[in-house]
Amino acid sequence: MAHASLCTDHPGWTDTESGRPYRMLSNERGSTWLASWDGHALDFMPITGNGSLPDLTYTHRQHLPQAAPRQLTNALSTLGTLVRISNPSLWDALCAAILRQGQSAPHAGRQLYRRLCTLYGPALESPLGTLHLAPTPKMLLSLPDHAFHKAKATVAQASLRSAAHTYLTHADSWKQLKGRKLVTALRSIHRIGTWTAAAATADYRGDFTLYPLHDFTLRSCAHNAAPDAGLPVEEEPFARQWTTWATTPGQLRTLTLATLAFGSHTPASTTRTR
Repeated sequence: MAHASLCTDHPGWTDTESGRPYRMLSNERGSTWLASWDGHALDFMPITGNGSLPDLTYTHRQHLPQAAPRQLTNALSTLGTLVRISNPSLWDALCAAILRQGQSAPHAGRQLYRRLCTLYGPALESPLGTLHLAPTPKMLLSLPDHAFHKAKATVAQASLRSAAHTYLTHADSWKQLKGRKLVTALRSIHRIGTWTAAAATADYRGDFTLYPLHDFTLRSCAHNAAPDAGLPVEEEPFARQWTTWATTPGQLRTLTLATLAFGSHTPASTTRTR
C-alpha cells in the first residue's frame, strides 16, 4: 500500500506512550481482537474466538471532489489512502453514537465512552494490559441510577436504557439491514434521532455517505483543515455546501471520512493480520 493513514474517529481508539493507536473490538459473537497501528501496518491480534476479521473501508485522495476548496483538499490529500475499521458490533456503534450526541466538544464523547467502558464494560486481558469493551445491553439495563451519575453519563441514561431494551429484541434483524434501511430501523428506538442512527450506521457499515453532515465534529475538523477557506459555520449551510462539492457517493464518502480522519491521523504503508 502507498502512503496511508488510519482513521481513528471511533472513541475506542487510545494511543500508547509511543503514539501507537490501539483498540479492543468485539463482534458480539464471542470473538474479540486487539487492533493496533504501528505507523506502517494495521495489526489484528485475536484475544478470544476465531471469527472473521472486521471489514476495512478504504478511501483514496484522488476521489476528493475537485469542486471543494483547494486549501481543504490539499490538507486532506496529505493523509494519502485512508483505512478505517468498520465496527463489528452494531451495539457498540449505537452506544458510541448515543454518548456523542449533544456533546459540544469533539473529545467529550470520547472521554464519556471510555469512562463508561472502564467502569462497567467487560474486561479483557491483552499485551497492553486490561482493556474494556462497551457494557452489553443487559449490563446497562442492570445498572442503577447512581452508576450513570458516577460515569457522568446521566444525560445519556434514558437513551442508553431505551436502546438496550429495544436492541435485545431486534438486534438480529437489524444486523441484516444496510444503508438507509438500518438508519430507519435505529430511528424507531425511543429517544434516538436521525443523527445518532446515521452515525451508528456509518460506523457499523463503513458507509460514510450516510454520516450526518451537520455533525459538530465534522464541521470542526473541516475548519481546522481549511481555516481560511470560508467554510459555513452553521449546521444546515455547511451540510448543503458539503453536498454541493461532493456530488457522487464516492466523493461524499471520501470527503467526509478524510475530514474526520484529519484531526488525528498516522501514516502507514501496509495492513497485516496474525
